[in-house]
Amino acid sequence: MAWSIFGAAYNRLMKVLPQSGCVALALSREEAAHANNALNEVCNGFAIANFEATIGLTRAQAAGLLRRVHESFGDSARHEAIDITLPELDGLRHALTAVLAELDAWEYATRMGFEVAESEALRNRLDTLAGEARLRSLRQTA
Repeated sequence: MAWSIFGAAYNRLMKVLPQSGCVALALSREEAAHANNALNEVCNGFAIANFEATIGLTRAQAAGLLRRVHESFGDSARHEAIDITLPELDGLRHALTAVLAELDAWEYATRMGFEVAESEALRNRLDTLAGEARLRSLRQTA
């Protein structure tokens, strides 16, 4: 079930895959583009002091996640869920937070392709999804 804010649909199609410790994150094409742009900014757009502490991933891990997100929506009309670990989900959330903190309002939409409010909404949705995934993991181990 999707919900809409500012004209952009944000999916609720995430599920925990218990044996792998990953989550399958189903993103709309727009959401994948949004995640791609945020990861691209933190990997290639501006310097981040102490990258690993800020983002929660090494540069190589963030670049790998960027590649997988980019490939998930590529040129085809069909896009699939991507399997990511909870630390990678956190890294995506932290990437959005870093971009929101770094870019000024006047340049935000030009560099990201989305408005600040849309990024805040996506980050908040990812926060909720990460909490739900952790809760499901705890319930499965109890």
